[in-house]
Amino acid sequence: MRESGYDTAQAGFRVRFVTIGSQAKAEEFCGQHGMAAYCTGDADKRTYAAMGLEQYNLLKLFTDPALTKRRGENKAAGFSQNWGATKLQDGAQLPGAAIVDASGTILWLHRGAHPGDLPPVGELLGRARELLASPD
Repeated sequence: MRESGYDTAQAGFRVRFVTIGSQAKAEEFCGQHGMAAYCTGDADKRTYAAMGLEQYNLLKLFTDPALTKRRGENKAAGFSQNWGATKLQDGAQLPGAAIVDASGTILWLHRGAHPGDLPPVGELLGRARELLASPD
């Protein structure tokens, strides 16, 4: 997100990242990336449950070709999983992305198939622009 340089407030929408853990942990982690104001902690993983995001099969953690490819892309971009700060069960939580309107209605939802399965930020921002611009 921070690499996109896109001004979401100017575009008329807000971005929030839901992270596993307390609000203090979310702000600490996101603060390391200059994104503390965008993060919301979810210690009980209620948001994940509400979106129907399941747990990943840990036996596939190092053998899933799609995850291995994504891990390589992230590593090349300078990102990696901090396993020292991650509980194993939290590392198995599948990610998701949603576009929610001001009334709380989910307009679009992506449920990740593996822990690294999130659409690129540019794609998410483009989809948000499209959905929010449509009169329906």
